[in-house]
Amino acid sequence: MNSLGHRLFALSDRVRSTPVLAWGIASAAFAVALQTRFLFDHLLPPGFPYLTFFPAVIVTAFLAGILPGAVCALACGIAAWYWFIPPFGTFSMDTSVLVALAFYVGVVGVDILLIQVMHRAVDGLREERARSRELAREQQRLLGEQRDRERQQRILQRELSHRMKNTLAMVQAVVSQSLRNTTDPKLAAGLASARIQALARAQDALTATDWSAADVETLVRTAVSAHDDGTGRFQISGPSLALEAQRSLGLALAIHELATNATKYGALSCDGGTVTICWNSSQVNGFRFSWIEAGGPEVAEPLRRGFGSRLTERVVPAYFEGSAKTRYTSGGIEYELEGTLRPDDTDLARD
Repeated sequence: MNSLGHRLFALSDRVRSTPVLAWGIASAAFAVALQTRFLFDHLLPPGFPYLTFFPAVIVTAFLAGILPGAVCALACGIAAWYWFIPPFGTFSMDTSVLVALAFYVGVVGVDILLIQVMHRAVDGLREERARSRELAREQQRLLGEQRDRERQQRILQRELSHRMKNTLAMVQAVVSQSLRNTTDPKLAAGLASARIQALARAQDALTATDWSAADVETLVRTAVSAHDDGTGRFQISGPSLALEAQRSLGLALAIHELATNATKYGALSCDGGTVTICWNSSQVNGFRFSWIEAGGPEVAEPLRRGFGSRLTERVVPAYFEGSAKTRYTSGGIEYELEGTLRPDDTDLARD
């Protein structure tokens, strides 16, 4: 459809949507057609009473709609019958008049019907184009979502690969250090197995959050669950705080080492011993974690530092870009870790 056609159909839409304008055009078309017929009656050949009325009906039906077009056609037919079909000035009826009127009704009926069909076809074309545009927009949206999903999948794959490498590197370090620090293969295997199980429990906590972060309290309770006999020997407190994956795994390993040593030599090795575990964060992204044993046997600083000591005092603090201290007291070990939080460590609001 060319630009002129677009403008004509747009004009028709405006006229048909405005009843006053539609009926005004119908009245004007009838008046112009009747006046033109009177002006040129002496020039027109006899036997053609409807020459000026057909265009009026067509224009009205096209611009104003089927009802104004039908009313205009009726008015034009009555006017032609009275003034331009002999005998003039009467509404007499004979065979010739009947034929003329039937011819007029047939022609204007076909004209109005064709115009209505054309309008419906154009409306259908518009609807089809609107549906096509909507489908195109929907297709673009779906393609955009597919691209976003593919990009997200690539990011997740890279993230998963990175995390797997970090986990495997940590497992490799745990196993190698466990073997290096003992000559007994069975003891080394037991140490390595226990540490890997601690990692696995920490990973379970991370899995619950799609490996984005793990709540510190969940990590602590999971790490000490194997040593908790349900008698209240652990006092755990601290704000709701989440740590990203690598820090979560490191802290879980440190807690496992502390709990294992406490069970063998410290507060958990005797009745009445307790462990207080607490943590907090400061407004400047500071992080502090404490493990304090009480009521246990007196412990002395070991002459040789094993993997567990290096893990708690060097490896894990490095994850937090901080430092750690271990004090050996008359009631057990006191361990304190200080570091900083990264932007990807997330505060969790408590209910």
